[in-house]
Amino acid sequence: KITADKQHPPPPQTKSPTDVKARPTKKNNHTISFSIPIIMAVIASAIWLCKEVLLTNAAAASKQEHLLRSTTLLKFQPDKFQGANKKKQYFEGWYYKFVTPLTNNHTTAADASPMSMAVVPGIFYGNTPNSNESHAFVFVTLNGERQHYYRFHTSEFTHALGSDDYYIQVGNNRFTHTGVSLDLRPREHDDAELVLQGQLTFASPNPWPISLMQLGAMGPVGWLPGLECTHGVLSFDHILHGSLTLTHSSLEDEVEKVSSSIISFDNGRGYTEKDFGKSFPSLWVWIQSNSFPQNTGTSLFVSIARLPLFGMELPGFTAAIWHNGTLIPFATWSGAKFEDIRISEEEVYIAMRSSRSRRRGYRVEITVDRRNVPEVLLYAPVNFTKMAPFVWEALQARVHMRLFNSHGDVLVDDVGEYAGLEVHGNVQWLVDNVCGKKTASKIICL
Repeated sequence: KITADKQHPPPPQTKSPTDVKARPTKKNNHTISFSIPIIMAVIASAIWLCKEVLLTNAAAASKQEHLLRSTTLLKFQPDKFQGANKKKQYFEGWYYKFVTPLTNNHTTAADASPMSMAVVPGIFYGNTPNSNESHAFVFVTLNGERQHYYRFHTSEFTHALGSDDYYIQVGNNRFTHTGVSLDLRPREHDDAELVLQGQLTFASPNPWPISLMQLGAMGPVGWLPGLECTHGVLSFDHILHGSLTLTHSSLEDEVEKVSSSIISFDNGRGYTEKDFGKSFPSLWVWIQSNSFPQNTGTSLFVSIARLPLFGMELPGFTAAIWHNGTLIPFATWSGAKFEDIRISEEEVYIAMRSSRSRRRGYRVEITVDRRNVPEVLLYAPVNFTKMAPFVWEALQARVHMRLFNSHGDVLVDDVGEYAGLEVHGNVQWLVDNVCGKKTASKIICL
């Protein structure tokens, strides 16, 4: 029987066309109906897991930062005075920028005088411990048109100690995380004519985050000893409240004339950074604005310089965009690279990526209009010996910024008003050191 069946198997049963179509379709419907919920559940679980991981990582990073900032280690408290053990060849300065509020017409509010102001307290030690050039200072620049330099004895400089909340005080002028109190009056031998008084408070400051391996704007480079100059961003953007009274006095035909004005900074924007070390770099480009009319709270910071390191002179940069509460770093240490730099008397153009891969990260194009922009000569440390007018700075430049994500979508296309700009030294050296150029450094390039 088995042999017969194998030799003559029964003919297959025939099925009507309807049966052939209906049965598989019914089976597929069941498969699809069961598969869709499973797939959706898997996707939802994956999204939830990723979100939890990100939130956990963000929470852990925030907790770590809080713990680091609560220690007494100055590396983790970049806002505090770093030079308590220094007595010669050292400077430290805090750069507070205040800008009156902008309207939808990209100009300052009609009921306030247009103003972009920088107030810079600090201390300088000359080339010997007993140098007559050692002194504390505060300088003020108004719209990048005039600087006023107030000189104080080093004993008039005080600062937070240990676990104290950050503050510095120069004379009667106090600077903290939450605001400033100013009472500046020209004294004999001061290069100043302005009396500046008043209080400003800061709301919602946004410092560059720190971690064990990334010390703010310097990243891991901040751990290297003996750096010529260390940079820090203490707040990318914060809201201002309060007003300042400006009183000018001048002699005309041997008659003293006094004019006074009150500048309201209510709902204006503030920015704070600092530098400390032995000396400024020999050449650099610096750009800053957080007055973008269509993107309130967005802040741009760029610093490119020639750095002496290990007996060599190398190009380096640290830059970042603060946008929607997120930090987007563009720095040598973060793996960013330049696509192009062009610097002329008319403009500064920069194109760079946050990652060396074209498929990852962000891309930014920055164009600074330098035409008809006033500049003022600011005091800075010169050859370890003294503070003297040395650096040209603008506070009324305009910076067009276009920020793209990894897919090429435009995230920001806006013009920052009252931009700070410094172009110092033979900056063609920076242009020549963009990666890919024959003139670029073979060790480190931009």
